[in-house]
Amino acid sequence: MMQFSIIARHGSGESVMTWSIQGATLLTPEKVVEKGNVLISGDEISEVSSRSVKSEFQLDASGCVLSPGIINAHDHLLGNYWPKVGNGPYENWLPWDNDLKSADVYRERQQVENRDLYLLAAYKNLISGVTTVSDLMPHFVTDMYADILPTKVITEYALAHSVASFALNWGDGITVEHQKAVDGDLPFVTHCSEGFDEETRRDVRTLERLGALDEYSVLVHGLSFSKDDIDLIKKKDAHVVWCPDSNLFMYNKTTDIKYLLEKGVNVSLGTDSPMSGGLNILFEMKVAKKHYKKEYGIDLPDKQLVRMVTSNPAKAFRMKNSGSLEAGKRADLVLFDGKGRDPYESIVSAQLRDIKLVIIDGSPVYGCAEYAGLFDGQGIRYQKVTIDGADKVIVGDLIGLMKRISRAVGFKKEFPFMPVTFDI
Repeated sequence: MMQFSIIARHGSGESVMTWSIQGATLLTPEKVVEKGNVLISGDEISEVSSRSVKSEFQLDASGCVLSPGIINAHDHLLGNYWPKVGNGPYENWLPWDNDLKSADVYRERQQVENRDLYLLAAYKNLISGVTTVSDLMPHFVTDMYADILPTKVITEYALAHSVASFALNWGDGITVEHQKAVDGDLPFVTHCSEGFDEETRRDVRTLERLGALDEYSVLVHGLSFSKDDIDLIKKKDAHVVWCPDSNLFMYNKTTDIKYLLEKGVNVSLGTDSPMSGGLNILFEMKVAKKHYKKEYGIDLPDKQLVRMVTSNPAKAFRMKNSGSLEAGKRADLVLFDGKGRDPYESIVSAQLRDIKLVIIDGSPVYGCAEYAGLFDGQGIRYQKVTIDGADKVIVGDLIGLMKRISRAVGFKKEFPFMPVTFDI
């Protein structure tokens, strides 16, 4: 029987749950701690040690790898559906969007409530180890659903859809939105250089001219970045989000990732939506690794890829309490099956079934069925599911969601990014 201790946080007068994960290989992600132990108090990591830490309940994680929660640096949650749509390569995002809006699958997607599309996208991220996702959408859309999702969604940001004159009318304009970022210490997020037309190729210089290229700027895609653009991005301490699967599908090309990394630009990894991009962040890491090897003839180090989904996006999105495994940081954690591999490789090569446990704000939200007692001990309601052939437990009502989507479209709708067993 699993036991938990309830203790009072010192000086707060408030009771918090305290428990520990013992014996895992810890990725901070900058270093590896063999047979490490993590003490969780409430929603924070209170201690990380190679020595035993005291708690009434200890979760034995021997043979597993524990990392900071995965951050998906770019998704459009409302657009998570399947199959992919496209007849590229395209010159920029606009003709793809026109093809999407005229596709039968888009009309099918329109039958599903926006709330359920958001839930579907959040569960897609959760089962791949994502604890936080950047949803590049106008605030009035994202804010409507952020509080009902099983994963965390970044809600504090300034934005523009893109830089060129044919951008969608998101936000209050680049200059105003960028100033919001500066004033509020927020990320300013925009698609940038996503295409090859003359105007889009000037995106980086346009941002510089408008005073919107600096440490607050998070630039998504960068297909047509020149070396001069990348040099300027580095000089201005701006950030880049790389979505290789989406780029290769829509354009048969992606950004010059090798030069970006050689210059020391802070690069994060994102999926984009499954209608153009990767199935999930685990899939995206594998696409990134395969593309780098094919394009440059050398391996992209697994440690670099792990940084791209943990500490790098935490820096880009100004998430000061996230992205690393250390005392005082938010207890957003993912436990992977180590399978006897190098610990960084254990994450990059992981499949959905290799996600052992996902913890958000100190509480378990998804994991192997063997950890059901952990949920019971914290009074967390969950559902038993079979995902990718493995027995799991998950918060909320995933099966009910899949049934609602199927009823909405008139047939049993299944998604490769959500391989959950259900009947209708």
